[in-house]
Amino acid sequence: MASATDTAGEARLRPAPVLTADNEFFWRGAAEGKLLSHQCAGCGQLQHPPTPLCPNCHANEWNLVELSGRGTVASFIIIHHPPNPWFELPMVAGTIDLEEGVQVISNICDIDPHDVRLGMPVVVFFAATEDNLAVPLFRPA
Repeated sequence: MASATDTAGEARLRPAPVLTADNEFFWRGAAEGKLLSHQCAGCGQLQHPPTPLCPNCHANEWNLVELSGRGTVASFIIIHHPPNPWFELPMVAGTIDLEEGVQVISNICDIDPHDVRLGMPVVVFFAATEDNLAVPLFRPA
C-alpha cells in the first residue's frame, strides 16, 4: 500500500496518532523504530493494547518490553471504500498474532491485497506520520 499523494503529487504523511497517558510509550517507541508492549510487573503477562490495570492479576505496575515484530496474519479485510485522502485504496487491515502472544491491528503492505492469506508470516516496519511520529505496519516476511 502506497501513501496517498497531495494535489502536487507529493507523498502525504499518515495522520499522527492521538497520544494518551496510556499509549504515549507505544507511539514514541514506534517513532524510534521499536514495537513496545506493557508487561505486568506482577504476573509478567503482556498487554496490548495498553490498559491501566493488568487483565490477569489487576496490578497497575508495568515494565516496557520490545517485541520482535514477527507474527502471522490472524484475520484481515480489504478496504475499498470510502475514499480517504491519507490512504491509497484498496488497502488491507489485519489482525497480527505476534510471536510473543499478543495481537496488533495494522495495515498489511507491500503485497497485492488479494494475495494476503491467513497464517501468512509478516514482519513489522514503521511509516512516518505527521508530528514526527510513526505507525507500525506489516509486510510479508
